[in-house]
Amino acid sequence: MGDGPFWMIVVLFFALIGQFFDIESVSHSANLLIFGLMLSNFMFSPLKKKIKRKRPYANSQMQKEINLKIDNRDLRHGSKEFESFPSGHAFWTSLSVFIIISQFGIVSIFIIGWLIPIMIYLRLHLGVHYPSDVIAGFLFGAINAMITIYLSPTIKNLIDNLKHYDFFIVLYWVFIAFFLIIGFKSWSKRV
Repeated sequence: MGDGPFWMIVVLFFALIGQFFDIESVSHSANLLIFGLMLSNFMFSPLKKKIKRKRPYANSQMQKEINLKIDNRDLRHGSKEFESFPSGHAFWTSLSVFIIISQFGIVSIFIIGWLIPIMIYLRLHLGVHYPSDVIAGFLFGAINAMITIYLSPTIKNLIDNLKHYDFFIVLYWVFIAFFLIIGFKSWSKRV
């Protein structure tokens, strides 16, 4: 939970609910999540490739200096030793939670707002990130959420204008399918 695929499933769920029950706010949330996740990937992927920082469990010198043994407790998602900065889980969770809260208001803070501090804590507890990794992931996610929320009216107008075309619904679902396929492929290369 908290990794890219989890939030892609949330996108699919929101898109399905929004379309089949004709709930505009849920459909718009799916569109914002798609935009935010795509925007974030342009920042996240280059950072992971450029910054080669050992994860805490892989940094034997640091462990020696602080006289503490750190184990990798997240074998599936913490397997790449040189991909510590920034935390993708903190990044995607912060981005998605802030976008959802912006659409559904204060009540949603109580429903999903807890995911951000829990995700930050877990990444540290599992030994796969440093505090600066999760703080950076949180900040990058928050900044990208603000950009997405700021562009929300423009995104809504664009989608509303496209809805007038007969082929929109087919194109919309083809786009979501490609988004999910490309997203899962990108994620599977990293894990």
